[in-house]
Amino acid sequence: MREHIEQISAADLTYTEDDLIITDPPYNIGYKYNGEFTDEMPLDEYQQLFEPMQGHRVVMIHYAENIMRDIVPVLGVPERCVAWTYPSNAGHRQWRLVAWWNCSPDWSKDFVPYKNPNDKRVRELMKIRPGRKLPDHWEINLVKNVSKEKVQGYTNQIPEALIERIIKTTARQLDVIVDPFCGTGTTASVAKRMDYRFRTYDINPTAIKLATERINKTPEFPF
Repeated sequence: MREHIEQISAADLTYTEDDLIITDPPYNIGYKYNGEFTDEMPLDEYQQLFEPMQGHRVVMIHYAENIMRDIVPVLGVPERCVAWTYPSNAGHRQWRLVAWWNCSPDWSKDFVPYKNPNDKRVRELMKIRPGRKLPDHWEINLVKNVSKEKVQGYTNQIPEALIERIIKTTARQLDVIVDPFCGTGTTASVAKRMDYRFRTYDINPTAIKLATERINKTPEFPF
């Protein structure tokens, strides 16, 4: 099956060796999603959401403290981490961790623009390579209410550019991109646009509805 969307709890899922799980899970910090679900569970119940992922390839976007306290006891120490940074008016919360388990990003598959592109030495470098190697911190703006990709009717949306970079640097050609906490369907939408098979899930019916509408509007990979 190329595409699959379903309303189900992450604790009830199973995964295969072809699955690459890329997800921005609920952070379990008391956040209320559209008045329907409160993101506040006992720790043991929260960790049960991640137990089916054990031994599988996982890329997770989360706050560093939560990964160390809540996720490492379930999935172990990640193989690689980078900081996703963004300008924000939210005070100290201006970065999150992107962590890889049982897989690693290939830095050669993407790049960031050179700084000072008008510098003579940089112009010479641009003749060899259009950008510089990825650093271990990725500066990508948050999705704002006025952003073109913003899905109205839902909160807390991960930017497509972040998911695209994760897929580009991590996925194998025949991977199935799986998101057990799909929200507005960003991961599945980007996977479809990049010509990957995908499965996406959420326990929230509003999220499933909005994600389905978004994915249906996403154009197929242009051959």
